[in-house]
Amino acid sequence: MTGHLTLGVIGHVDHGKTALVRELTGIETDRLKEEQERGLSIVLGFSYIESSNGILDLIDVPGHENFIRTMISGATGIDGVLLVVAANEGVMPQTREHFDIAQLLGLDRGLVVLTKVDLVTAEELTLVEEEVCAFTMGSFLERAPVVRTSTLQRKGLEELRTALDGMDKRESTGSTSTGFFLPIDRVFAMQGFGAVVTGTLRSGVLNSGENVEILPRKEIATVRGLQNHNQAVETVFPGQRVAVNLRNIKWEELRRGDVLASPGFLKITRRIDVELKLLKHIRGNLKNGTAVRVLFGTTEVIAKIRLLDCAELNPGSTGLGQLRFQRDVTTHRSERFIIRNISPAFTFGGGRILDTNPPRHRRFDDSVTNRLRNTADGNAIEVVRLSLNEGGMCGENIESLRERLGISSKDMEAVIGAASVVKVGEDRIINQSSYAELMDGILAVTEHFHDENPHRQGLKVTNIPSQLQVNINEEVLHQAIGELKVKGELWSNGSIVRKIDFDPLIRLPKVERRLAGELEETFRLGGLTPPSLDAVLGGDDTKQDIYQLLREMGKLVRLRTYDRDSNFVLHQDVLSDIKQKLQKAFPYPREFSISDLRDLLGTTRKYLIPLVEHLDATGVTIRIGNIRRLRDR
Repeated sequence: MTGHLTLGVIGHVDHGKTALVRELTGIETDRLKEEQERGLSIVLGFSYIESSNGILDLIDVPGHENFIRTMISGATGIDGVLLVVAANEGVMPQTREHFDIAQLLGLDRGLVVLTKVDLVTAEELTLVEEEVCAFTMGSFLERAPVVRTSTLQRKGLEELRTALDGMDKRESTGSTSTGFFLPIDRVFAMQGFGAVVTGTLRSGVLNSGENVEILPRKEIATVRGLQNHNQAVETVFPGQRVAVNLRNIKWEELRRGDVLASPGFLKITRRIDVELKLLKHIRGNLKNGTAVRVLFGTTEVIAKIRLLDCAELNPGSTGLGQLRFQRDVTTHRSERFIIRNISPAFTFGGGRILDTNPPRHRRFDDSVTNRLRNTADGNAIEVVRLSLNEGGMCGENIESLRERLGISSKDMEAVIGAASVVKVGEDRIINQSSYAELMDGILAVTEHFHDENPHRQGLKVTNIPSQLQVNINEEVLHQAIGELKVKGELWSNGSIVRKIDFDPLIRLPKVERRLAGELEETFRLGGLTPPSLDAVLGGDDTKQDIYQLLREMGKLVRLRTYDRDSNFVLHQDVLSDIKQKLQKAFPYPREFSISDLRDLLGTTRKYLIPLVEHLDATGVTIRIGNIRRLRDR
């Protein structure tokens, strides 16, 4: 086997689709008793042909108008079609609707099969063939072979097999996708095995024994076994029909429309961005806010359309929109969708999914519509640039962007390299102009803060976004501050920033500079037995302001203790000297007790306990019961 292909057998009811498949494959796709008694397909039928060129899966879809929804769930997983037209009836309503759906799904290959040729004359056969050629003109079947068949007389079947065998197959080797997903089209139980689901694998590789996520219900199950064409297999590839035996879940908990996926690969959503195309022959325009029936994969759900780039969408035209669903759904950007009118029921459009989990957009927003148009055109670099313009100083998560673009991690790396962006950490990017604007803004608001607050050490980092009046991602902000520090333009201790040339003590009046020096000296001389803070400040507002400034500068340190009302203050030089003594006397991993520390520092428990609580709280020491040790640096 070199490859495989999945074709939908489509056409009007009673045009001989099921009989044709049965003669080609020897498989009866009408598996329900009701179908066999009535001669009418109700559910999807699955069969296959195996040849030297690979496997050809055939999905026999119901032709009756009452089962159009079933037809669509089968058609969304196919690569091409066999368009079946009965020679004695020609093109009929469901022929048109099935073919409309095939075109809306973006299919690019197929064959035309004329059935029941034994029921017409040669002249009538020529006329119906001309009708079909006119019907398919301008479509992907315009130059497709037209094969004449009769299942009763077994005419044309070998010619059809030859034509099918000559179609290009999809290679069944590997996948660049980072995950798999499989929309479930059937659910049942087998005695001794439990829950079984079937579907067409859309992407990735599915292996026996691995865990799968069931969405949108968010449950995890394990693949007990896999079958492809009634044969047990260890692995299945994109495009293959597969039956999956699941462990750790009851079959009653599953339903058609659920999705199996790699854990974490797909997201649950109630909103998607789309490129929407209306059929030419429908009547009336599509208005904003219209409620519609949406079908993708094996899911059917009601949604409201929000048109983003036009007031109304005319028949035959294409526009950008956002669909808001009534309930949670799961899908992938590679899926196509169909839109049907709710009542009376008919297909009027469909299209491509551009984003599977977007925010609510404003209508006629150029930044949004430009990005979506580039997404539709496949211009990944431009999509990244426009997305980053929208993201501003928050930037964008790389993985979220990659999922939106529907490309591999390797391709995403290439796009990032070509888009001239700034990488923040391992998983975020921001455009260069926003990043430069952020760094200029940080310097500007810091300098403004110094002018307005000459007695303060600097601006709190957490206040920068409000000062700039923009949303800023925290990781982006700290990276920008870090780069400004490296450039020698900014000083920061992680919580406060100041210009590198700013010294608040120099800006103080002479009297206040003298008070600052006296406060520093008081606590430096106090050593490990400092005076009471209240006694030193004495309720003086000026001294209080200067003390606060010295704390912000790190010259005075209020110890972090269990007692939040404690005002135990040490000079930074005293605290630094204590740390040096500890490192010399008790190098890691040597342990010590409170009494050891008391002997080393020569102080009492009154001062020692607040000190060790501070050392624990700031990560200098680690407490293990009644002993401590320095943290390994």
